[in-house]
Amino acid sequence: MPRAIFIDPHGDDLIIAVGGTQIQLIDAGWEIKQIQMTDGRHGSNIMDPETTKRVREKESERVREYLGIKDFYNFCVEDGKLNFLDPEKKGEVIEELKNQIEEYDADVVFIPGKAEGHPDHRAAYEIGHETIEMLENKPLEVHYVVWLFPFYKQDPGELEKILKANIDQEFDRKIKAVRMNESQEREGRYSEIVKHIDAYFSLIYSAYRSWEKKRSEIIAIPKVNEKYNILIQSLRDVEDVTEIFHGRKSEKIKA
Repeated sequence: MPRAIFIDPHGDDLIIAVGGTQIQLIDAGWEIKQIQMTDGRHGSNIMDPETTKRVREKESERVREYLGIKDFYNFCVEDGKLNFLDPEKKGEVIEELKNQIEEYDADVVFIPGKAEGHPDHRAAYEIGHETIEMLENKPLEVHYVVWLFPFYKQDPGELEKILKANIDQEFDRKIKAVRMNESQEREGRYSEIVKHIDAYFSLIYSAYRSWEKKRSEIIAIPKVNEKYNILIQSLRDVEDVTEIFHGRKSEKIKA
């Protein structure tokens, strides 16, 4: 069976960003491992940090049980500090992540995109990307989107493929899982955000395509390798939207 590792900064980011994609791969028989980078202790303005950490651990565990994800590893770096690791500690994290990927023999590794708004997300990208570059037997590197903010400085890097995973059939399960992160749902209204973001992604990437799809997730591949077709063939409903055209079709004006 194919195997994928999903690198998650905080415990709820994956289900928000690519929960539908995860579900499609699980339904297709993939083995999934989730690797969390931080302890999530600062994800609340109501609970104290230690309580927040314990609550979020339970919530994340509940989501994994619901989805059927049994393989899990947590680096437990303090929330908000992933971007400030000293060189020695960062090297240790990278070495352990390298071991995790190699031992799991992952075909695909999902990491946050380079242009993410949260500093922990950007740090998770840097650590994930640097680790993958070190591997002799490289898995397919896939970037996902959690938080992108208008007018924020964005540099997504060079991307060879941009894919639109249509998740209408998986959306109800995704929303249910998002709501299992009750502490985050209470303070962040993430299920409402997800409803609108996934609808927006579906619409904005539907230029001159079918508008029948209502909810979508966007993922990107910086460099295609031999594992690419394994991923594509396993996703239930995916479109290559690398080129988006605007205006008169005959002119092929790329947006």
